[in-house]
Amino acid sequence: MLIAGLLGGLLWPAAAGFLRPHLRELIVALLFFAALRVESGALRYTRAALAHDLALVGALQFVLPVLLAGLLGIVGWTGPTATMLILIATASTIAGSPPIAQMLNLSGSTALRLLVTGTLLLPLTSLLPLRMAFDAAEDFELLRPAVTLSAIILAASGGAALVRRTLLRRMTVRIDHALGGITAMLLAIFVLALMDAVQPALLASPLRVAGALAFTSLVGFGLQIIAALAYWRLFSAPQAAIEAGAVGVVAGNRNTALFLAALPASQMDPLMVLIGCYQIPMFLTPIAMRPFYRWLSSPRNG
Repeated sequence: MLIAGLLGGLLWPAAAGFLRPHLRELIVALLFFAALRVESGALRYTRAALAHDLALVGALQFVLPVLLAGLLGIVGWTGPTATMLILIATASTIAGSPPIAQMLNLSGSTALRLLVTGTLLLPLTSLLPLRMAFDAAEDFELLRPAVTLSAIILAASGGAALVRRTLLRRMTVRIDHALGGITAMLLAIFVLALMDAVQPALLASPLRVAGALAFTSLVGFGLQIIAALAYWRLFSAPQAAIEAGAVGVVAGNRNTALFLAALPASQMDPLMVLIGCYQIPMFLTPIAMRPFYRWLSSPRNG
């Protein structure tokens, strides 16, 4: 289904014009079905869980982009690819991270908590990295889109928790597989709505698109591997492998599209092909990264 969505976006960009106005509804549906598969107790915020998530979000969304921006400034690397690298590191994770983590048999609750925390903190963590990326003095209106997305996440998660407590108290394997199938279909439709900029660029300059795809794939998959291995090395608890995998999914799949609502079009237009190409490695993660996460979760690495 994910491959079908990506191919549909490449071959049928006009579909994005129909689906783009309904992205909010698709996000709500994705999060609702992802949260429905998570045990309600796993989403409770203890003091330890809150400290854990705040530290991870601070490292991924603030420390990492600031270090990257400083390093790029030192070596003198500028242009759209350098800016895109900082934007990827600055953004919170995509709404599809919890269902992607579940497809890989990783911790969906960890991914969902990091999604909520990262989105809520985005207006604070992104100010310095964005100024370093664009060398701009104007204020970026990130508060409104970030708060809107946070409200959507909380509403969808809360609705799913209510359904679990009242209508779906016992989750059978058959129901869980059915919910996973619905999630896969929704993800395919979701990625179809984000691919409209790729086909025109592919027809006009295929080498440029190939380079953009290679760059975004290297960044997306590379961040997943580095973050998952770093987390796995730091923690030795029995659940560390599936949590490390979820952290990897969160680290490599970032919601750069959120900046389209917050930054001037003059700054974002040169990045649209990169943003479109970045959707491909993100939504191929359940397929391309499965061998890595299976190795990470294997008993010999426990």
